[in-house]
Amino acid sequence: MKKRPPSPRLAAIAVRDPDLAEKDRGLLVRAEHDPLSYPRGEVSVWWATAPYLLRPGAAVVGLGVGAWVTREAEWYRPSPHGAGSTMNDAFGRPMQELFDGLHSALLIAWPIGAVVLVLMAWLYAGNAVSRNKTARRLTELKDRCVQPSDLNDDARTLLARAQQAKKSVLTSAVHCLDLIDRQHNDVALPRQEWEIAEALREYTRLVKAEPSNPKGGKVAALLDTRRRALRASLDGITRRVSALESYADQVAQADDRYRELQQIQVLTDGSDDVLDFLARTARDDLAVAEIEGMTGKAAAVADAFTVALESAKEAAVVALPTPKTA
Repeated sequence: MKKRPPSPRLAAIAVRDPDLAEKDRGLLVRAEHDPLSYPRGEVSVWWATAPYLLRPGAAVVGLGVGAWVTREAEWYRPSPHGAGSTMNDAFGRPMQELFDGLHSALLIAWPIGAVVLVLMAWLYAGNAVSRNKTARRLTELKDRCVQPSDLNDDARTLLARAQQAKKSVLTSAVHCLDLIDRQHNDVALPRQEWEIAEALREYTRLVKAEPSNPKGGKVAALLDTRRRALRASLDGITRRVSALESYADQVAQADDRYRELQQIQVLTDGSDDVLDFLARTARDDLAVAEIEGMTGKAAAVADAFTVALESAKEAAVVALPTPKTA
């Protein structure tokens, strides 16, 4: 007997509470696909904003200091009296004009920079507040989603089996065509999946809470009783998963019967075409007889041509002179 190949290992996926609002469900899905963009903990608004404001803030301070320096500096202004005033005028007036223009520009630039800095602070602080709000909401929704990482190996295997059974039912032809109770399946199966996932998460939590190295006979006895209780609970969940798989198998059988019925109907609907095609056999027989008659006539003509050819050959031999010998 040919040995069947082993079935591939099933992989569990995250399960979300079917009673979740669509907005919260979308948030959980986005956080699952892009966890770096959705931090699980809150952050300080100041520390989240400050790194983005260091360089712009330093630039605004620099503009303000430049405006103050160019207003207070007197060393570049020309001397109105004294020796060398002509040289001072020649050098000082252009410098005065330069610094006065720079001072005017800085007086306009640094308030604009300050306003931009305030707007940036408001924007980044708003983003930090929004992220903190999202993080708080994700924390509140943490118990409304079961991740495969929340489960141990036994629990993950059971959840994967339940999800495979659910998928088998919801993708079947009899379900999609509403030949079974589609409306009930769409509500009941996600509910069953969620309750199984919740129970498996709690089972895993209780298993992980056990001491890895129990000390003393009383602790060992208590731990043994606890493990028997947990095993009984897991057996109950297993029976529930098995019942779900039995339902999926029954739906698969119904699917097979439905497809078999479809094929029979296709063959039945095409029986007239088969009979029409079979009727062509009679026409083929008549055509064969006609062709055989034509073949016989052609053979008779060919025979006549053969006799005529032999007669022509004999007449030619008689008519031709006999060659003389030397």
